[in-house]
Amino acid sequence: MIGRWPYLLFAGLLVASLLSVGVLERKVFADLQALATAQNDDVSWTMSQLEVELMGLQNAILDARAEATGEFSTVRKRFDIFFSRITTFRQSAFFKSLSSDEDTVKRLAIVVDFLDVTAPVIDADDGLLEAALPDLNIAVVELRTVVRGLALAGVEVFSQQEAERRATLSGTLKRSAYGLVLLICLLMFAVGILITLFRQGLRVSQMSEVARARYEAAIASSLDAVLVVDTNGRIMEFNGAAEAVFGYSREEALGADMSELVVPARLRALHRDGMRRFLKTGEAHVIGKGRLRLEGLRKSGEVFPVELSISLSDASGERVFVSFLRDITSELIAEEELRSALTKAQDSERAKSDLLTVMSHEMRTPLNGILGSLDVLEKDGLSEKQAQHLNAISVSGELLLSHVNDVLELSSISAQALDEKRDVFDLKALVQSTLDSLQGHAEARNNKLTVEFLTPDLTWVTGNQTSFQRCLVNLVGNALKFTEDGIVSVDVERLDNSEVVEVRIADTGVGIAPENLGRIFEEFVTVDTAYDRTNSGTGLGLAITKGLLEGMRGFIEVESELNEGSLITVRVPLPPVAQREATPVSGFGEQSLPSLPAGFRCLVVDDNKINRDVLTAILTELGGVVTEASDGFQAIDLAAETAFEVMFLDISMPEIDGIETLARIRTRSGASQNATAMAVTAHAAPADHAKIRSESFTDVLIKPLNKAVIHQSLAALWGIDVVDDFVGESEKKIPEFLQQFGMEKFQAALDEALIEIEDLLSSISESSYISEKVREEAHRLSGSAAILGLEPLWVALQELQNFPDDAWGEGQSTLISNIQAEVDHARKTWA
Repeated sequence: MIGRWPYLLFAGLLVASLLSVGVLERKVFADLQALATAQNDDVSWTMSQLEVELMGLQNAILDARAEATGEFSTVRKRFDIFFSRITTFRQSAFFKSLSSDEDTVKRLAIVVDFLDVTAPVIDADDGLLEAALPDLNIAVVELRTVVRGLALAGVEVFSQQEAERRATLSGTLKRSAYGLVLLICLLMFAVGILITLFRQGLRVSQMSEVARARYEAAIASSLDAVLVVDTNGRIMEFNGAAEAVFGYSREEALGADMSELVVPARLRALHRDGMRRFLKTGEAHVIGKGRLRLEGLRKSGEVFPVELSISLSDASGERVFVSFLRDITSELIAEEELRSALTKAQDSERAKSDLLTVMSHEMRTPLNGILGSLDVLEKDGLSEKQAQHLNAISVSGELLLSHVNDVLELSSISAQALDEKRDVFDLKALVQSTLDSLQGHAEARNNKLTVEFLTPDLTWVTGNQTSFQRCLVNLVGNALKFTEDGIVSVDVERLDNSEVVEVRIADTGVGIAPENLGRIFEEFVTVDTAYDRTNSGTGLGLAITKGLLEGMRGFIEVESELNEGSLITVRVPLPPVAQREATPVSGFGEQSLPSLPAGFRCLVVDDNKINRDVLTAILTELGGVVTEASDGFQAIDLAAETAFEVMFLDISMPEIDGIETLARIRTRSGASQNATAMAVTAHAAPADHAKIRSESFTDVLIKPLNKAVIHQSLAALWGIDVVDDFVGESEKKIPEFLQQFGMEKFQAALDEALIEIEDLLSSISESSYISEKVREEAHRLSGSAAILGLEPLWVALQELQNFPDDAWGEGQSTLISNIQAEVDHARKTWA
């Protein structure tokens, strides 16, 4: 597409050239007109008249002396004429051009002095004038030389001016010629541009025709029905596939209202409302949303399922909607058949699993009877041969019972009958005790079994303790079974401070051939490289382990070299938790609080991670399902997508505070528009609380938070009765963060917060004012101090956050000293 800039460039150059030539031509005309005036004659006449009038004065003086008649009027008249000529000369513009010449100025001064001296004599009575005539004649004779010099100087200057004017005219004519040449060049350039634009226009026109032809060919040959509709809902294009799908001819469809033609009657109102909403607000529910399944209407009146995709085309201000759709009646029938076949297959699989389970249960009953009878028989006196037979029966029965138990466990896993409970247990103690129980098995095959814990955070975790322990027993037992006179080592570590714990089990056993690595997790597969099958089994151990790990959202992989050994890696999400019995803190214990509705969904919004961690831990312990947001914008998006029952919003956050965040959530028609809102703040003033409550908050929670207060607020929300004074003194004194996460994490968070506070103090110690960034950092750190239970430090940081600008110079050192003193006190208290 050709832009407008070539036209603008051409117009600009043309106008500039015309203006330039016009200005030059006007100047030429002005210079010619100036040269055309007879200034030369005027100047020559004026200068010569000075001499003529002076000579006239001299003649009048001579006549007056010669006649001696006592008539001096002619002398006076000639003097006045000369005086007038000199005055006119002095006031003329031409004299200004002579004023820079020193000789001319001196000559004129002599003339003026003559006039000034002579004027009183001329105006005197006749007697005095007659007596002065001889001297006056001498003065006039002397003055003639001066006047002649003035005249010559004027002629010389005028000649120079005329030469300069002619030179200026010559330059103007040259520039005018250059301008004309430039204008001609620009016009030629403009012609070239016009030719280029014309050719480009032809190419664009050709390309448009080609594109249009291709578009029409693509539409016509498309296997999908294609409808192009304008913003009024009128059909602009209707291809052959659309004719086949809907039963209308192209001529019938073009110009028709699409909703009346192909939209079922019960959907037309929705379609029109959606079209109006999109054109007015741009909000789209169908347009640009990919492939959707809706219903269409044939000419026969039949309503049928369609798969539809609508896109918006906006070219040169013309908006059209392009719809691609297909009849998916056959696809839905095929899908239904597939679902039916899948259901039958699942039913068949379930029936086989149920049969296997029933058979296994039925087999366990006689096996238990046989093994129990064998125990009774072993008490009676038997011959050596009988004892051997009974021992063989006992060993075979125990082996058969273990196989039946494996089948039962696999069946329960396949039926998704796993216990999904989440226990809190000591991971390190569990692994150690499990491996201790397997030491006898290791010694029986002359193996060395070792364990190493590679990261410190491997104590109290949450997860399915039973499933994890069974996996560990299966994998370590399997490694011991296929290793003799070797080493089986177990390494346990937490990956990058995450929730995932990795367990690596390495052995120096027989290993697994590469072609068998992909089969070891299959059911009833036993891989034994020995021909004598010294290691027998059902082949269900690893299959059961994999099923247990999948139930815990875990992962397992195996690496192995034949005759070298194997390495099994297991990764399981086991989030670390605080365990009060493991890290006792004197003075507090468990509270007995009424239960809240299980699984209530809540949103925690705070820019301080420590605050979020504590509040999330408390709400989780109270039975809530928590979603976190680190700022108001993220909270608004989450609230629009998810229906939360309760939202906990920090009031003071950067960019957008809790009040504004809630206001935006309330104005948007999101899933949590009407959710209960709890304000979390460090502001303890009643006036602040009243203002916060007036902004649609149900309750105001003051930092530092504790479980009892949060429980009380939530219980009031659901109308659950609680005892008013159930927060013990010990609960008030012990920071909630310490109760929830234990001393180790509390100490780490405390050290980090105190270091950040000291860094802040260092940055403001030499500052002459408090910046907004410093106030925001003071607010953030005061939140950390509050949640860590450091109330005096919280108060000091609040004072820094709200300190008046005009008082900073006087109170700076005192305030910094107070905060530093509280930092030192906190460090000493919790050292």
